[in-house]
Amino acid sequence: MLIKVKFGDAITIKNLVNVVSKLPCAVDLQSGTFVVDAKSILGVLSLPTRENGVLNIHSDDPQICDALIQNLEALGVLNGDEDVIQKTTFLACALGEMLIDFTMQGKNEQGQRLFAQNAGGAPANVMAAMAKLGARTAFIGKAGQDMHGKFLKETLEKCAIDCTGFVLSEDYFTTLAFVDIKENGEREFSFARNHGADKMLEKSDVPLDIIRNSGIFHVGSVSLTDDPARSTTLFAVQKAKEAGVVVSYDPNYRASLWKDEKTAVKQMRSMIKYADLMKISEEETTLLTGEEDCVAAANILLAQGVNIVVVTLAEKGAYVAVPGEGRFVKGFKSAAVDATGAGDSFWGGFLYQFSRCSKEPGSVSIDEAADFAAFGNAVASVCVEQYGAIPAMPDMAMAAEKMEGKR
Repeated sequence: MLIKVKFGDAITIKNLVNVVSKLPCAVDLQSGTFVVDAKSILGVLSLPTRENGVLNIHSDDPQICDALIQNLEALGVLNGDEDVIQKTTFLACALGEMLIDFTMQGKNEQGQRLFAQNAGGAPANVMAAMAKLGARTAFIGKAGQDMHGKFLKETLEKCAIDCTGFVLSEDYFTTLAFVDIKENGEREFSFARNHGADKMLEKSDVPLDIIRNSGIFHVGSVSLTDDPARSTTLFAVQKAKEAGVVVSYDPNYRASLWKDEKTAVKQMRSMIKYADLMKISEEETTLLTGEEDCVAAANILLAQGVNIVVVTLAEKGAYVAVPGEGRFVKGFKSAAVDATGAGDSFWGGFLYQFSRCSKEPGSVSIDEAADFAAFGNAVASVCVEQYGAIPAMPDMAMAAEKMEGKR
């Protein structure tokens, strides 16, 4: 559960910490881009600004939450906004592919190329980025009951991502991706996916209660390439919409996974009508909208009902748009070695900040959206400075430090 609070002076902070310290679950406090343990008075006092914040109570248990709200009301620290309380078990949940990225790591003494085993898959990467920043997230997908699938599940657990909906199948093997890293950090992909487990996700595999108890439901387009995953993805998105959950969509186009470009365009565009928040890369603008220019592409997506559109522009940053307004947001300087998780870490940072604003997508201003994008740029610029996707995702301290850096 999320609760907006105001906590200006030291006495109020002490009383607030005393109240939340009695709770049997973890509690975080966010103010701006900073997140601290709300049970630590030193942590709360270390916040650079101490006026308004959001408590993230890692529980929706009525016995815990109702009593807490009464105590906060008695202290007079509830913010007073209409949406002061948001009850969700997870800030975000994603459905889609999780696979092994065998990432190029150079050559050995015999000149043979070396590949490192990393957990990958765009939807899972986004959840990992949010989790490392402090969000409670969940992932729904399918991998094989093999050494790779077990490694992926262990990765989710290490990131504290709920994997109740992550199925390990005895019938299909874990999908593999081989990633060659060029000198400029850009990537070339080769997939081993025929009969891959991620394509075989069934509707019966989806725990709808997790989706309904999430603030954001995130999907990509890789799960739209083949049935049954395609039908399952559409089913899950429709259930999310029915439950009033914010839908996030990042197409993440991979040409080699599609039968042909015409099929890819049709299926990727089929998801736009469901999206509240949408990210595309500058390489995807024509595929998704028919327009190469990022501003024109964003306007087309907004006209189709998307509330916030972001076009990522690699090292240049991003273009973010809401109905009637758009803005370019500069990136941060970084020594990039691997762009594998760049877009996913950016979107994880963006969604993290959006989830903390406690606003409906249609109520977010261009200033707020630009702030979300700036934070996403910071997260991505840290991520690309190390190899791999999930292993390179930064925590809040690292992201906050980058926010103070040069653009």
